[in-house]
Amino acid sequence: MIYCPVCGKLLEVAEIENHKIKRCSCGYIDWDNWVNLSAVSVCYNDRNEFMMVHMKGKSKGKLTFPGGFRNLGESLEEAAKRECFEESGHSIDHLKLYKIYTKDDLRLVWVVYKAKIVGGSFIENNETEMISFHSVKNPPDFSKLRGSLTEALLNDLMNEDNV
Repeated sequence: MIYCPVCGKLLEVAEIENHKIKRCSCGYIDWDNWVNLSAVSVCYNDRNEFMMVHMKGKSKGKLTFPGGFRNLGESLEEAAKRECFEESGHSIDHLKLYKIYTKDDLRLVWVVYKAKIVGGSFIENNETEMISFHSVKNPPDFSKLRGSLTEALLNDLMNEDNV
């Protein structure tokens, strides 16, 4: 950001508590701490298996959990439901906040919900080529996971007593 969003003046570079910032004489401070916020869901079927999606495109063949960026004006729960449907064709309900994961180098925050699959079947889409279901007794191939957040979430699920 170059200009103040409050008054329109040119922002000046400064430092506060060893953190470089941009500030304006009107009092506005740009902390440069924005993040990309994603709503992710661990969706369970009636057999207590969780769903994973198999990616297309540059991540083809990689597995992750359904989820994606929240749209402005959308609650995190709505985003999780929408992303799950878009990527898997399945509707979910009974969302319960599970954990939050961060990846600072990507300025990424995953807000993860556990949810119940209430209907649907896979629908062809631009992001995923298929879905699969897994459990502690039938885990996915860890070498096919898409990124460190997917791995961290899966490790947490695998280490729970009630999965």
